[in-house]
Formats: sequence, structure tokens, C-alpha cells
Amino acid sequence: MISENLIHEIGEEVTTETKSGRRKILWMISNAHNYYIGIELSEKFFSFVLSDNKGNKVKEKVISFQTSAEKETWNTTKLIKELSTFLELCKEYNPEAIGVALPGHFDKQSCTILTNNPFWKTFTLKELVDNSPLPIYFENNVQSMALAERIFSERHRDQNFAVLHVGRGMFCSCIYDGELYGKNNVLAGEIGHTISHPDGELCECGKRGCLQTYASEAWIIKKLQILYQNFDNTYLRQLADTPGDITIETILRAYALGDEGVITILHNAIKYLSIAINNISMMIDTKTMIVHGQLFDEPQLIALLKEHSDRHVMILAAERKLSIEIKPYSTTNGALAACGLCVQKNLLTA
Repeated sequence: MISENLIHEIGEEVTTETKSGRRKILWMISNAHNYYIGIELSEKFFSFVLSDNKGNKVKEKVISFQTSAEKETWNTTKLIKELSTFLELCKEYNPEAIGVALPGHFDKQSCTILTNNPFWKTFTLKELVDNSPLPIYFENNVQSMALAERIFSERHRDQNFAVLHVGRGMFCSCIYDGELYGKNNVLAGEIGHTISHPDGELCECGKRGCLQTYASEAWIIKKLQILYQNFDNTYLRQLADTPGDITIETILRAYALGDEGVITILHNAIKYLSIAINNISMMIDTKTMIVHGQLFDEPQLIALLKEHSDRHVMILAAERKLSIEIKPYSTTNGALAACGLCVQKNLLTA
């Protein structure tokens, strides 16, 4: 590792204790030893990132979809074209591998994404695999985020923690004893399909009252589209021309303006999320829950989530309260996490 410049000496240990013998020599992982390309495929955007082996972002590109019709024009061929363009921009860094963070699980046999979203079911990745000029790795986007936190973050390197992503759907990934928990079970982490209300709405999975029917972006937007169509006194009518124009950004603006219908739906979502978080802490040995999602661009929703979570802590767990951290939302988070996937696959387990 020294000869390959993977690590370098940063001096001797500083301590107030009196010890015999030479002080310990401290070492640090070297920056800019390797570079990797990360890609995230999202229903809202495709993002590309170049980072080094410590997660320092060097270049980025985000292609946002303004309409559903624009999203529908995307396929693997267009993805390969954009990747080729990005690789050309990064050629001076000689990236060693490509990681792809997926909105579902990767099926190796069919090279497709396992998901309930109809758009991704026909989005085959075989052409990308066959035409990739570099080693290429695929992983669920939230699993990739957990790996990246484990590899790139000093705070989470030596502890058990979980990452809860709230987007169109929901997923929870756990790092336990330094490894992804349940990585060979595609159902592990599908927290969005745990039951919050047995008599609740019918989820696309066939069950009633799934958590995602209360707290996922897709269902929140669906409910507020109904509000838009049936109530005149909602700020959503001033912020969006049609129900189809409602986005999470629109919803957060209406929330900030004090729209009562929006407040009710979002607060209900936070309540059920906080219950789910505390349930996770009772089933899995985790010190920290890292919550990620665009909803938490709103500080009041962060405060409410922590307030509800504290309220539901059991007496026996009071002395070991779960720490809730909000990961700032960015359209490049998943792509940077895919770079962490590359470090895991190409460097740490090579």
C-alpha cells in the first residue's frame, strides 16, 4: 500500500500518557490515488459524477427531466451516449471503473432493474454492460449510499448505522459490523411495504396500508393532485398550472405558505416515518439513522421527525437514544455513492 501510494505517513501519535518505546506512527489514506465514474438513474434525473478514492467530487453533470414525456424518451442508447461524453470530459483522470446506482435491484441474468415502476421494467442495461469501456458495477441506490457512508465518512466508519431514503418509493439499507445487511435478500430493506395501517389504502404491491402510501413522494403527490382538483382554497392552484405539474418543490412551497391540506398530509407522513424509524431501531442494532430525501429540504419537517421519534422511544431504550441525521439532499448524492460502490468493488475487494 505504501509503494502504491494508497496510504502515506502523517506523523507520530500525540498522547499525554507516559509510555515506553517509540510512539505509534499514524497513516492516512491518500487522496486522488484512483478516480471513478458514478451514475444514478432516477425518475427525476440522470446524474454523473467523477470522484477520487476518498469521495472528493471532481466533475458532475445532471440531466433533469422537466416532463414525463421527456423522461419517456430516455433509453440505454441515450444513456451510453451521455456516458461517453462524460468519459471524454474525464479522460485526463483515467477513471478505473463505473458504478451505477439503481432505483431498484439489479437482475444479473436479464440485466434489468427489479422494481414495481413500469418505466424501469423495460429499461434493459445489457447494452450498457456490453459497451462499457471500463469495469462496471450495479447496485441499489440506497445500498450504494450506505456503502459510501461506510467508506467515505469518518463518523460512520466503525459503527452500525442505517440509511433511510424517502423518494418516489422508500428503502432502508443497514451497515452491520462493517458489511451491508441482507445484501443477498432483495426484500431486506423494503420498508415502504411494511404495514402502517391494516385498513389503509391499497398499495401497488397488493397489500393495504403500506408505509409508502403515507410517506413516499409518489403517494404524497397523488393525494395532493386530488386536493388540487377538489378544493379551490389551496395554494397549489397558484403554484402549479395543472395537477400534473405538482412536484415536491411545489409541495414544499405550499407548505411554507401554510396550506392546511398540504400540512396535514406531510405531517401525517412524518408521523408514520418516525414510527417506522423507531421500529427499525428495535429490530436492528444501529446507532444512527441517516435520513435522505428532498422532503427534508424543509427544516420544520426535520424538527417534526425528530420530535416524533423522541416521543416514541421505549423506556428500556431511553439511555441509548437513536441518533437521527439528515443527509442534505442533492441530485448528485446517488452518483457519488456509486463511486463508493466502485471503491468497494474495485479497490477494497480487488
